[in-house]
Amino acid sequence: MSVGRSMSEVAEATGVTAGGLLREARQASGMHIAALAVALKVPVSKLEALEADNYGALPDTVFVRALASSMCRTLKLDPAPILALLPQSQSPRLATDSAGLNAPVKGGEAGLPPQRPFRRVRLPSLSQ
Repeated sequence: MSVGRSMSEVAEATGVTAGGLLREARQASGMHIAALAVALKVPVSKLEALEADNYGALPDTVFVRALASSMCRTLKLDPAPILALLPQSQSPRLATDSAGLNAPVKGGEAGLPPQRPFRRVRLPSLSQ
């Protein structure tokens, strides 16, 4: 790899994809896709989608990366080059609340639990 170029840039230049690398590694190991699906406990269609780089057929990028990592572990591959070629998910951002920690909790006053109506219940007597 040349200096200053990322793995994904080199992959784009050479046409190598994460799915292609995973497929080649699986075939080189002699493992059938159905056997790998059983080992990973995922449907064959998910593995086929990953190997075809069809990420739209998979739930989200976290799943794509986790499945690729699991495939690498099973096939005894270094996951770093393959994960570098996969899409990255955006970090979730927490919403800021102007009220802060002292905000009322669902209708109650700040710091106090919400009031519930109290009802007295008479239990039946056990003695006869």
